[in-house]
Amino acid sequence: MGEIADPVQLKEEGNKHFQAGEIDKAIECYTKAIKFSKDKKALAVIYRNRSACFLKKENYNNAVSDATKAIDVDAADIKALYRRCQALEKLGKLDMAFKDVQRCATLEPKNKTFLETLRRLGAEIQQKLKTTFSTDSRVQNMFDILFADESDKEKQEKAANNLIVLAREDAGAERIFQNNGVPLLMQLIDTGKPDMILAAIRTLSGMCTGHRARVRNRCKKNKNTEKITFKVVQMKFLAMHITNQKLNMISCNVFMEMSQKTGLKKILKVCGQVPDLPDQLPLTENTQLIASVLLNKVYDDLRCDPERDNFRDVCDEYIKSKFDPNDMDKNIHAINTLSGLLQGPFDVGNVLAGRQGVMEMMVALCGSEREVDQLVAVEALIHASTKTSKASFFISNGVTLLKDMYKKTKNEKIKIRALVGLCKLGSAGGDDYSMRQFAEGSTEKLAKQCRKWLCNPTLDVRTRKWAVEGLAYLTNDADVKDDFVDDEAAMRAMFELTQSKDKTILYAVACTLVNCTNSYDKKEIIPEMVQLAKFSKQHVPEQHPKVTYTESCDVANLKSLKVQIFHIYEVVRPLVSLLNTERDGLENFEALLGLTNLAALNDKLRVKILKEKALPEIENYMFEEHDQIRQAATECMCNLVCCKEVQDRYLEDGNDKLKLLILLCGEDDAQLQRAAAGALAMLTAAQKKLAVKITKVTGQWLEIIQRLCIHDNPEIQHRGLVTVFNMLDADEQLAKKLIECELLEILTFVAKLEDNPKKQDAINAARACLSRALDSGFIKPFSN
Repeated sequence: MGEIADPVQLKEEGNKHFQAGEIDKAIECYTKAIKFSKDKKALAVIYRNRSACFLKKENYNNAVSDATKAIDVDAADIKALYRRCQALEKLGKLDMAFKDVQRCATLEPKNKTFLETLRRLGAEIQQKLKTTFSTDSRVQNMFDILFADESDKEKQEKAANNLIVLAREDAGAERIFQNNGVPLLMQLIDTGKPDMILAAIRTLSGMCTGHRARVRNRCKKNKNTEKITFKVVQMKFLAMHITNQKLNMISCNVFMEMSQKTGLKKILKVCGQVPDLPDQLPLTENTQLIASVLLNKVYDDLRCDPERDNFRDVCDEYIKSKFDPNDMDKNIHAINTLSGLLQGPFDVGNVLAGRQGVMEMMVALCGSEREVDQLVAVEALIHASTKTSKASFFISNGVTLLKDMYKKTKNEKIKIRALVGLCKLGSAGGDDYSMRQFAEGSTEKLAKQCRKWLCNPTLDVRTRKWAVEGLAYLTNDADVKDDFVDDEAAMRAMFELTQSKDKTILYAVACTLVNCTNSYDKKEIIPEMVQLAKFSKQHVPEQHPKVTYTESCDVANLKSLKVQIFHIYEVVRPLVSLLNTERDGLENFEALLGLTNLAALNDKLRVKILKEKALPEIENYMFEEHDQIRQAATECMCNLVCCKEVQDRYLEDGNDKLKLLILLCGEDDAQLQRAAAGALAMLTAAQKKLAVKITKVTGQWLEIIQRLCIHDNPEIQHRGLVTVFNMLDADEQLAKKLIECELLEILTFVAKLEDNPKKQDAINAARACLSRALDSGFIKPFSN
């Protein structure tokens, strides 16, 4: 006898075995049925039944998995939700179990089993929180997880984040100290793992912020401050993003708890590292820039002139100490350190650049035969010309050097950097047409060369980055903008560069885009002030004849350009990944808002969201107790219901999706009502069967529809009346039922209102409803 291949028969066999207590045989039948079943709805029922079997076998992970598959098909499957709740409770995931039973209670508010489970789980969660959030217990548990070799990476990340949050509270920071926290954090730094180093630094930052006395006291005891500072600046931490909090912590440690001279010199040492030389510290593409940011933060935090003078003197002493006529490697280390200062506290770097011997050293490096010497020298010249108003020394002395290097060198790496320096000087006037530095047409030639290098795949990323840097300055010129925007290959090459590990490219790309779209702030020109400036012989900026600034250009065209350039479709997947109950509620909310906005743009984006399988998750969040998350999910659904695939899900029998939508229309939250009523109006307009189905899913439908039609909010009222019109148009028997109830009085009242711009949509919809009823013969016009 052959194997049964009918999924329906196999499911029935499984049901019989389950009722007889033969759980293993039932699982076997359900598994075979899953193999042969093609129908989604039938498959969901089989998964739900097998989930019950796994519950009996105390195989809770499989029970959760099967119930979830059933819920993915129908987010309102009460049996699957409750079974998953039971399995999650056994697995100790009480918060997730609570959410599932909460959804069950939303759908069946009078079910005593659901209410009792809801009450019991709520009490257990509260008790668990009391134990878990005992501060001493939390600190120890977090460190145990972080130091466990075989610990789940996700758990480690969560423990690290919790430790950081705890450190920001005064009581929590003190508990970390008292529980041997600082030595343990130092052990985390010693692991060499970037994630652990980052967590330790963030935690120390929280503990130090606002508690200088505590920091000084603890650092005297532990003597670890110098080690922390050197580790942070020297190692992989610099490959990561530095936040103000981390910078505050490092700044505090460097200048409060150890001598300024020692701490500052360590940062300057990192700043001066040249990757092309041997025996350098381990670096990333972003190391020097982040060290420069740190120097700038430290300098900004200094409170008085003597402290700033001391900072400048330490830097001056360090750079001078590296100058050695017999050791070129030390010389380029000094100049590279100066480059770091020019990217950070520019005023300090600019003063030091004017010191005797510095310009001479740059000339010597420019004339060197070694490529690395020339690279360091020309990059220093570029950074020195960043602020033309303050770099008069370099403008008068460096232009000749840059021109000579550009004309004479055959090395494209040197040539492109020299060109960028000239670009910076050539764009000194910004978009002021009267302040152009080069002759007409010169900037276009420079830009053309930059685009050529940008599109050359044989050049390394670091070299091509400088081409973007040049364009960031040259695109101030209107002619250059036109040429660049028309060069599709150059545009594509620029965006491809943003995918590299060197994140310093991003700023140059952003500046280029801002220039090309004229989206920078433009100061309002007051004619009276212009006349006054001319009278007093002050300079008046002139706008390029090709550049115009209009509201439509700034708003509508810029929005369109953003959509085209930034490949907005690639944003969908990361947003969908945030729709996870393990994620923070704020992340869920913001992801739903993002998807709502994208779904409002066009059909292609709506289809993209559906392809990423976001729909089941969005439906799940419509059950969420949190008002804002539930509202955001409903708004997102409102924008998605115009898709045929979504409409088909609402048409399927055996689910409560439509019921939930109607119940949400009856909530007190106006924003939630507005979104739900909008979805209902669009669904009933697209599918007449849904207009009829409304009457079958809940006994409260008529009361809720009537409430919408008399709502104070004109938008909600309009959506309710549109739904009524769709129902009148869908089925004759339904139309007759609607006209014979109190709804006719509501329609008549609204239709008789005087025309009002604020309520006109609702008034017109009511009149359309009466007109439809009149055409069908359900009502007759009044006689004179």
